[in-house]
Amino acid sequence: MNFPLKRALTAALLLGALPMSQAHADGGWYVGVSTGLAYVELDVPGNDGDVFGFDESEPAWKVFGGYIVDLPLVDLGVEAGYVDFGSPSAGFPGFRAEADPTGVNLWGVAGVDVGPIGLFGKLGAIAWDLDGRTSGIVNQSFDDSGTDLGLGIGAKFMLLSLEFRAEYEHYQIKDGVDMVSVGVNWVF
Repeated sequence: MNFPLKRALTAALLLGALPMSQAHADGGWYVGVSTGLAYVELDVPGNDGDVFGFDESEPAWKVFGGYIVDLPLVDLGVEAGYVDFGSPSAGFPGFRAEADPTGVNLWGVAGVDVGPIGLFGKLGAIAWDLDGRTSGIVNQSFDDSGTDLGLGIGAKFMLLSLEFRAEYEHYQIKDGVDMVSVGVNWVF
């Protein structure tokens, strides 16, 4: 057998002998950050009982952390975080409405990994706060808060101790808040 062929076969055998767990982190604690777009939909009340429909998107971000248990077939875990849905605004001549929704969430997470690629789903709750104001023909401020259901799905790519993720989350805040984001987390 010639020398370059031996070298190539030896390298292939050594790489094949590495377990897939070396390509990605096992379960454990993690922290991360994501950014994306939030789609905020709510009704803003006016002085005469009129309602202004608010349906806007805005850049958003979140920080999160959690713990994952890496079981043979699935990964199970818990995740908590803070999310800022931006400051969307909308209006027409003579009227403007602005909102500042934020929240703290707690998720149950379940997923599956195939090598360095994984899919996951989340179900949980968000304690949210919504500050807002209108100006123009109606000048008022409003403040509301509550706790509502949230759910999400996502995909991740694992590289050593880093996980790159893309997610969609839906929160039942008012008429609905959705967030699409990409981010990274570090598993330690």
